[in-house]
Amino acid sequence: MKQFSIIALVIALAVTMMAQAPATVPTPATNDNEEWNDSILDAMADSMSVALGELEVTAQRLLVKNEVDRLSYDVSADAESRTSTLMDMLKKVPLVSVDAQDDIKVKGSSSFKIYKNGHPDPSLEGDPKNVLIAIPASMIKRIEVITEPGAKYDAEGVTAIINIVMNTSQGMSGVTGTLGAGINIDGSPNINGYLTTQLGKVVASVNYGFVHRPKRSGETTQTSDNTYVGSGNHLHSDMEGKSKVNVHYGNIELSYEPDTLNLISASLGGFAVGYDYIADNSTLMTDPAGATIYRYASRYDIPSSTYMSFDGRLDYQHNTHLKGEKLTTSYMFNASRNKSDINETYGERYNFPVSYDHYLRNTTENFQEHTLQFDWTRPIASMHTLETGAKYIYRRNTSHTLLDYGEGSMWNDDNRFRHVTQVAAAYASWTTKIGAVTARAGLRYEFSRLQASYPNGEQEGFHRNLSDWVPSASINWQMSPQNSLKVAFATRINRPGISYLNPAIYDTPTEQHFGNAHLSSARNYSVSATFMHIGPKFTFNVSPSLMTSSNGITEVSWAEGDKKVTTYENTLTNRQVGISGYAQWQLHPKTSFMFNGRVGRNYVRSTALGLKNARWSTFFYAQITQQLPWKLTLTANAGQWGGDISGLYGYMGTAWFYGLSLQRSFLKEDRLTVRLSANRPFSSDKMEWSNYTTQGDVLGSSTTRYHQARLSLNVTWRFGSLRARVKKTDTTIDNNDLVGGSSQGAGGAATGGNGQQGM
Repeated sequence: MKQFSIIALVIALAVTMMAQAPATVPTPATNDNEEWNDSILDAMADSMSVALGELEVTAQRLLVKNEVDRLSYDVSADAESRTSTLMDMLKKVPLVSVDAQDDIKVKGSSSFKIYKNGHPDPSLEGDPKNVLIAIPASMIKRIEVITEPGAKYDAEGVTAIINIVMNTSQGMSGVTGTLGAGINIDGSPNINGYLTTQLGKVVASVNYGFVHRPKRSGETTQTSDNTYVGSGNHLHSDMEGKSKVNVHYGNIELSYEPDTLNLISASLGGFAVGYDYIADNSTLMTDPAGATIYRYASRYDIPSSTYMSFDGRLDYQHNTHLKGEKLTTSYMFNASRNKSDINETYGERYNFPVSYDHYLRNTTENFQEHTLQFDWTRPIASMHTLETGAKYIYRRNTSHTLLDYGEGSMWNDDNRFRHVTQVAAAYASWTTKIGAVTARAGLRYEFSRLQASYPNGEQEGFHRNLSDWVPSASINWQMSPQNSLKVAFATRINRPGISYLNPAIYDTPTEQHFGNAHLSSARNYSVSATFMHIGPKFTFNVSPSLMTSSNGITEVSWAEGDKKVTTYENTLTNRQVGISGYAQWQLHPKTSFMFNGRVGRNYVRSTALGLKNARWSTFFYAQITQQLPWKLTLTANAGQWGGDISGLYGYMGTAWFYGLSLQRSFLKEDRLTVRLSANRPFSSDKMEWSNYTTQGDVLGSSTTRYHQARLSLNVTWRFGSLRARVKKTDTTIDNNDLVGGSSQGAGGAATGGNGQQGM
């Protein structure tokens, strides 16, 4: 019942602070939420900053804003952004959760996309765990959570979008930039740089980041115990592994504005992840009486695994002489390559269950995507806006897997697979503002053709045509300058990516895994509401939500003898209900508190498999910040996550984390900032994370232990000044993409591992 106590406390505090809220805050004069919130901030500062001799009372800077389709967090107004990373800032964003493994969820689900400046950025999706930690928060203006993607967003998208808005706007002419560097006590360095300049009518920005994680920081141990229901046999394994990761991330953006009616913008970017891993394992299989059936030791070696992504985009925007009318044409290209070599050798064998003593697996997955899009926005009268457009996507996935089993094995496989998706879409969206109410409704149509082929002729190719109508709607009521209520409905679909489709068989003595080339799209529906209060000392929002899906993609497994077999199927019925809450409270002029949390229940069922699973889960992140003498800032944080189901078969454990940091700025305009931070400084060096399998043919649990206690030092220097900014077209390509596809990199994926479609 802890989760209900926490929510009850937040609501009680909200009611108390609303009763204290002043009634004299200016009413918004326009529909521009950013200008309106700035006017609220100015009014609060005027009314709350009163000098009484030695006493000065100040209002807190508003960090959260609510709009008809999104919530936003003002990163540039957060003092910690000077030396923090983008991953650090995500922990503070309403509706977003980040656990100690840097897995990100939005409203409790892994089904989301990451954008930059309003358009998809594959370099932020392919390996978010490692790429986002390489981006300094000082480059970010705000983080938006688009909870109600409208008709202009792809129907094959996900239920939420995290949009990273870069901080390109400056105050003076010239050149501006930042340089940052940091190091952890385990020897993990990071460096980053950002530069913006102007050459005539061309404005350019370039950035680069690098993170190195040595093998010491990647030390992991794991213990697993499983029981096979059919035979009663028991499998025990112990693993000790080390991994090394190098991440390079870079981007260049250009804009050219020949006159006030035309704008051309372009970008080139990408990232590369290098990953080395080695692990030693011991495995023991016993019968129900405890007698040994077989045992062996193995070494699992990935000497080199690389994931690279490159993307380019070109936009042309034309403004007509009618104020607010825009026509935009966009083209985007994206390519990625995932390559890994795996070598596993077996020794100390007793009654070894297979004939070979090692195997080699070489896998290469390539992804290419071309997108062409046209958008038209036209205001009608003073209260209405029409948005319409068309889009074409050509997406090509290929995989090539080589398997070589040694010493007497007859298994030698050369598996090639090609999958092509073509999508043609059109949409129309209507937005109306009448007084304090803003409403938006939209309809999107998509025709898609999926084709699969096997160049080796091992299987017969196939194709499938899909046709989808996708409605969406949202309404926002600005009840008062302090309070707003938003209700939204959305329909989304997800198409499987290459990692889920690849039919190549991955086989070990205890497990077998392969993809399913016949997976089809999954559809889900969601309804949500958000109430938000913005006050001079207390700001909060509460957002209940409901999601339902009847043909979700999920992992399925069964036992063949004493070997576990795993693949994917469209057999999942999913129901999710939850409530998210966020609070920001100025306890004292120099003391602030924030809370971000969620409580939810996830229910899944597969009629075909005769399985169902349901469980409550919780997440919260809390932080208190204290301003100290000598311009020092002390921050303490704590959080908890876990408890959710893991597909049809089990659930995840829970874990706690906490940390401390001390920050100070130096030089004129605080251009040099130093931050010393510690994560779990008074706990064991390693954190435990458990998973439990409670139904199916194989039951058991696994516990992973990894380094979590860290002491790090980060330094950031801002230099120069600049009025110009790289301009963006108001609309651009936004491919809300795949589940289990090209977006999965060496360090993890932004989309869900078990394939559940969630909120």
